[in-house]
Amino acid sequence: MAIMTTVSIPAGWPATEEQARAVQDELRTKVVLDEPGPPPGTGHVTGVDVAYDDERDVVAAAAVALDAATLDVVAEATAVGRISFPYVPGLLAFREIPTVMAALAALPCPPGLVVCDGYGLAHPRRFGLASHLGVLTGLPTIGVAKNPFTFTYDDPAAPRGSASPLLAGTEEVGRALRTRDGVKPVFVSVGHRVSLDDACAHTLALTPEYRLPETTRRADALCRRALKEAMRVADPQARQAARYPDRSWGRAVYERQADPVGWAGRVLAAVAQGPYRTPEVEAALALAGDRDRWCRGREVFDQVRAGTPCEGLTEEGQLVYRLAEIVAKVAHNAAGPAPYFDHHAGWTIGPLAHRITADDPALRASVDAVLGG
Repeated sequence: MAIMTTVSIPAGWPATEEQARAVQDELRTKVVLDEPGPPPGTGHVTGVDVAYDDERDVVAAAAVALDAATLDVVAEATAVGRISFPYVPGLLAFREIPTVMAALAALPCPPGLVVCDGYGLAHPRRFGLASHLGVLTGLPTIGVAKNPFTFTYDDPAAPRGSASPLLAGTEEVGRALRTRDGVKPVFVSVGHRVSLDDACAHTLALTPEYRLPETTRRADALCRRALKEAMRVADPQARQAARYPDRSWGRAVYERQADPVGWAGRVLAAVAQGPYRTPEVEAALALAGDRDRWCRGREVFDQVRAGTPCEGLTEEGQLVYRLAEIVAKVAHNAAGPAPYFDHHAGWTIGPLAHRITADDPALRASVDAVLGG
């Protein structure tokens, strides 16, 4: 049975794109590229992967350790927590790292080589999840991705084991590697403390039957089960919402609003009572009420995320802050500046408002009047 850990967003975790890129710039200098790594087929090799429920702001991570010689499962662990960063291309590691590290830490055995379902040096800033995770843990890591991202390659020869350089201009950032005869290649890149030759050798050792490594296949299945279990034991209101068609009744409520941003602000104003009218929540309310300021939605989102207390906040307070973040997302998406937040962010407004008011029938009645359904 997998060990499950619950994870909080670490104190001081980057809240803005600028902060995240600064962290990448600092940690990228610590990537080790001159070590071969553990020999293929020896010790343990561990796959990590994540699954998301964006509607409820939940991410589940899995770590599955295999015997590198037999590919039998040695140990497995999962972690579930709050999504720790908005979706921004090139910064996806900041959404995943806290839960992935918690899952790795929960393993009862040394992970050995860690295989990520993603990129290492094959990243626009040469610091993908595999590199980020390797530097933070000190473990040897590689990335094995399903697609080439923004990079170019010549199709490898048809036989298994054929490879061609994955290129950023003239720079080799990884390899396209054929793991099955005549099947689309995978895209291997170095993360930390492993050579590219050995990264490819490990990948071939992990793909005796399928295109993707056994580590990735098993971690993918486990994190999906962990997310499903986390949602199963969630509060009754969330379970009720999940049973509605089209993901939740919140979608139907949201999509019939003529002014979804203004409506989102009114819902937030209805639930943010007393001590929850903090400067961050007030900033979200002011944003929703001024169309000319909607373009500042990402700035306000960052302000709310950075200002959310890490400790001492009740569950109700956490949900109010979450709703303030959603208001900023909806405003940003309505104003149009790319990159956009998740398009369905507004679908969670109704369910969140109901969760916040679950123990206050009078407030629930006034909130339902604002929700309009």
